[in-house]
Formats: sequence, C-alpha cells, structure tokens
Amino acid sequence: MHRFPKRLSLQLKLGLLLLFPFVVTSQSTAGAAVASASSTVQDKVSTYTYKLTVKMSNRSAYKSEATFTDKKLLRALQEAAPGSAYTEPLLPDTTLSYAFKAKEQNFSVTPKGEVIDSFTKRLLNVPSDVQEQLAAQVTALRTQHYGELLPWEQAKDVLPKYSKFTIVDVDSGLSFEGQRRAGSSHADVQPLTKNDSATLKTIYGGEWSWDRRAVLVKLNGRTLAGSMHGMPHGGDGIPGNDFNGHFCIHFLGSVTHGSRSLDPSHQLMVQRAAGLLNEYVSKLSPWALIDVWIIGANQGDPQLLQVATGQEQAVHMRSMRRLSKFAERDTSKLLQLTTVVDVSATPEGSNTTRTRRIRFQLERDSLDARWYIRSADVQ
Repeated sequence: MHRFPKRLSLQLKLGLLLLFPFVVTSQSTAGAAVASASSTVQDKVSTYTYKLTVKMSNRSAYKSEATFTDKKLLRALQEAAPGSAYTEPLLPDTTLSYAFKAKEQNFSVTPKGEVIDSFTKRLLNVPSDVQEQLAAQVTALRTQHYGELLPWEQAKDVLPKYSKFTIVDVDSGLSFEGQRRAGSSHADVQPLTKNDSATLKTIYGGEWSWDRRAVLVKLNGRTLAGSMHGMPHGGDGIPGNDFNGHFCIHFLGSVTHGSRSLDPSHQLMVQRAAGLLNEYVSKLSPWALIDVWIIGANQGDPQLLQVATGQEQAVHMRSMRRLSKFAERDTSKLLQLTTVVDVSATPEGSNTTRTRRIRFQLERDSLDARWYIRSADVQ
C-alpha cells in the first residue's frame, strides 16, 4: 500500500485544526440613498434608508442588493437587547446595512427576519412586526438572487435540446452563453462561442476542471438552480468555439449517464445555487455529511468544510475521492459515531494519486439535532 510521507500527514492534521476568525462584511460601498443618512442627520429623524445585500458567502463577488425605508427599524435596533446565541454553522447570507452618524452599521438577517450581531453572533430581540417586515424584504431579495429548485424531469422541458441560455456562476458572478446539445439524465452543454469558452475557463482559474460549482441557468424569464463542472469531455461540439466536447449541468434529482445514480457533489451545489445549503446539510445522515467534508477538502472550499464541522478549517487535497462504500448502520438512537473511510488523494507537490484512511468522529446534541463532524484524523 502506498503511504503518504510524514510531512504530508502532518500538514493534513495541521490543516484540519487551522481555524480563522469569521467576519461577515459587505464588499460594496453604501449607495447614494444610504450615504444620505450621514453625520448631518440627527437622532430625531424617524425614517432611514436601509440596504440589504445577499451573497452566497462573504467571499463571493456575485451579489444582489435592494434598498428600503422604515420608520421603526432604527429605534428597534438601538433598543434591542441581546438574545440567545445564533448556533447555526454559517451566518445568514443576507446583510442589513445603513449609515448612522457617519458610520456604517451592519447586521446579519435570516429569512425569518431574525437580526444577528455579526461579531458576537447573538440574536437581537426586535419587535415581531419589525421582524415580519424584514422577513418579507429578505425573502424577496433571496428569491431574486438564487435559482429555482426544479427537478430534472421538469427542468429538461424548460431547457429543451438545442435551447440557448445564460449560465451564471453564483460565486464569481461571471456569466456566459451555452446550448444544451444532448443528455437524457442531465444536460450536456456547449459554450456558444470562443468568448464563452474563455469565460468558463476563467471561472475555473484558467484550467479546465471537474470541480463542481453552483450555477444559475436563465432562460425565458426563469432562473433554475444547477451545478456544473468545467471539463470538456465526450463527443459533440459547436464548430469554432474552442471547446472540444461538452460539459455537464445537473439539476435536482438528475443522475450520471454511466452509473445512473445521484452525484452527491452535484446535488450539494444545486442546493447551494438555490440558497439552501445550510438547510440541506443540516438534514443529512452522518454518511452523507462525510461526503460533504470530502467534497470541501477536494475543492478547498472553506464554506463546505464549515457547514460540515461547525468550525472554519483550511483543508485542500486535490483529487480526494471516497473509495470504500459506507457500512451504514442505524444511527437514530446515537449521539456519537466513529467510522473509518478510505479515500484517494494527490499529495502536495506530487502527481501521483495515493490511498489514505480517515477516521471521522461525529456527534450531535440530541436525537433530533443535526450531526457535526468533530474530527477527521488522517491515518
């Protein structure tokens, strides 16, 4: 059996323990409406303009924004007493910001309208009517930002063969035009032009890649949540588009051509493109949660690692794949679980894929609570 060098094993274990402070910030500056609420505005002014910003993660460039006015919100926020701790692994994807006395104020807001201090990660006790109004605003903006979670059996009719559509990468915000050329179990797609192929390659950092990415597919007024990879393969092609083959886009419930089975990484990204990552992962079995961790480690995705473990981690192992089948057993009465999984991965500085065994320890607080991966020891 091939073994990783001791240096690599140490790097992996250190990577699993490496934590970074998590701060939610808005990358955009306040617009003219928000800027008008400056130091010249006195406390007695009853109406302020607020901005909501939705982004998949605090690192994403793609975002949606909306402004609104409210007479009660400022006082509600100023008088709100700190409440209970916000225990979800990820802060909400929506930020509320406004200018007060020349300083920008920022809070996180859940789809239920709950307001969270992004630094202390504690809920603020705001009146129910204020929370209801915020919930309506957040829901409307998130619906605009994310895609519709549509099963493949319906999506394939929305995107018939040879239809042309716009594909938006939910992280970078880059978009290009594509055409469905074939595919009965998912969409086999081609970039339309050389420029479209170049944009797809840019999304993947200048190299073709099998990594899965959350995408929006826009056609005839509808926006569908999907997942793509960026590797040309197979037959078919549009002449002169600099793309030799096709790439795949999966939707809810779509399967691979060969195995006719769900691809966990594609399904995870479909949920992400619909804005449902946290909700989806919170309902997964321990075995499916381990797959989320492996996908995150393979793609070096800190958000996936955090939603699986509840902590920020830095782990990136190229070509990491699960080799062994899970010996799944009934965990309905368990609060803790330890299991060993065989994986393949490419060590740093090597082009050779090797096998390794990872010992996962998982736990949950109660029988109706979600699971977390508490440790992943590479042996």
